[in-house]
Amino acid sequence: MDSIEQMRMFSAVAATMSFSKAAARLGTSAQNVSKNIRALEDSLGVLLLNRTTRVVTLTESGRAYLPRCNRVVEEFDELRSVMRDEGAAPSGNLVVTAPVLFGEMYLMAAVEKYLAANPAVSIDLRLSDQHLSLIDEGVDLSVRIGVLQDSTLIAKRLGETRLITCAAPSYLDQAGRPAHPDELPAHSCVFDTNRRTPGQWSFCDGGKSLTVNIRPRVRVNSASAVRRLLLSGEGIGIVPSFVVADDLRSGRLEALLEPFEDRSLPVSLLYLANRHLSRKVRSFIGFIEAEIAAMEDWNAV
Repeated sequence: MDSIEQMRMFSAVAATMSFSKAAARLGTSAQNVSKNIRALEDSLGVLLLNRTTRVVTLTESGRAYLPRCNRVVEEFDELRSVMRDEGAAPSGNLVVTAPVLFGEMYLMAAVEKYLAANPAVSIDLRLSDQHLSLIDEGVDLSVRIGVLQDSTLIAKRLGETRLITCAAPSYLDQAGRPAHPDELPAHSCVFDTNRRTPGQWSFCDGGKSLTVNIRPRVRVNSASAVRRLLLSGEGIGIVPSFVVADDLRSGRLEALLEPFEDRSLPVSLLYLANRHLSRKVRSFIGFIEAEIAAMEDWNAV
C-alpha cells in the first residue's frame, strides 16, 4: 500500500485513539489498519503509537509527526478532489443531524429543496436532541443550538434563538403574573428535561447571574410537548423562541420576565476541521445558509 494511505490510517487512529473506530471510518479492518501503520513505522524507523490491550496513545514521535502527516494527506485529498470535481455536480450520500423540532420546523423544507436541485445526492437526516459525534457516527454536518464546546469542529452561524419564559393568559389570569424570577417557585412549572440543569432556571438580574430552583409539575424531554402543555394552561415554561414565535405573536402565549432575559443561543452548522470539503458538503453548507437566512420570521417574536 502507498504511503499516503498508510498516513491516512495513522491520522484516523490518532483522531479516534482506536484501531477499530479508525477501521470503521475508513471502511476496512482493524487488522489491516494495524498492519499498515506497522509498515509506516518501519519505513520511518520510529514508533508512532503506544499499543496496549486497552488503549492506544501517541508516542512523542507520533505527536511530532501527526500535524505534518495531516497536512500531507489533506493536500493530497484536496488536489485529487479538485481534479475529480472540476465541473462535476454534487453526488453521493450526505449524513446530517439536527435537533428534532428545529429539523422538523425549518431544516426539512430546505432539505427538500436541496434534493430537488441536486438529484445525484442522497441525504441521511438524523433528527435527535442528543449530540451525535461527527467522527464516531460518520456525520458530515450537524446543526446545533447552544454555546459550542468542541473546538475540533468548524462552525458556521445560521442565526440565534432566545429562551423565552412564557405561559398561557388563562393560567396567568388565575395564578398571577410573576414580576421577578424569585416568584417562580410558587408557580406551576413545566420543565424541559433536555436542559442541563435539572430543576433550575437561570436568569440575569442587574448584570448578575440568577439561578432559581423550581418544583416542576410536569417534566418532559421535548420543547414541542412543553409548548403544548403551556397552551393548555398547565403553567410556566421556558421554550426556544423559534418554537413559540407564532404563539407569542397571536397572544396564545405571553412572554414573562423579559427584563431578566440573557439567554440568546447560537444556531450553528458544524463540520469537521478539514482543509478540504467534498463538493456535496460545500454545496449543502452554502444552500442551507441561504435558505435559513431567507426565512425572515423563523425566529422573530
